[in-house]
Amino acid sequence: MNYKIEEFPAFKVMGVSQKIKTSDAFNTIPSIWDKAWKNGTMEKFLNNFPNYRPSGFLGIAQGGQWGESEFMEYIIGVTNYIDSLEYKEFPLIDGMEEFSYPSAKWVIINANGELPEAIQKVYKEFYSEWLPNSKYKLANLPVIECYMENKEQEVWIAITN
Repeated sequence: MNYKIEEFPAFKVMGVSQKIKTSDAFNTIPSIWDKAWKNGTMEKFLNNFPNYRPSGFLGIAQGGQWGESEFMEYIIGVTNYIDSLEYKEFPLIDGMEEFSYPSAKWVIINANGELPEAIQKVYKEFYSEWLPNSKYKLANLPVIECYMENKEQEVWIAITN
């Protein structure tokens, strides 16, 4: 598993969200992306794309308590602000919500390759091998999947000591 651990400042994401049943996530999430491409949401992102980290189009699973809650919120978005002097805040696109995340320590895992296999492999290795053998615990923050160009992906998972 190719990863790095990074302290990252607070950041904001603009996007669209949908409450979904946690047990149906693997079936529901692809249709959320399909709908976003068809209804013009992704085009709005492309026309207002700051390309801040976390990079690319983001798929964010939050509030599901790592599969233990009946429902979770799934967000498709882009990073529009990083709490650092070198970044300006991109204005919120009409019809979108803004989500704020605090400064945290993140495991940033390379998940390059064919989807969905590349992402699924990362989750399997992280939760069954890396996390149990590390000194870290999961932080109470969402999991972020970053979809970039040329089949490059990252998975961001917040951790604490």
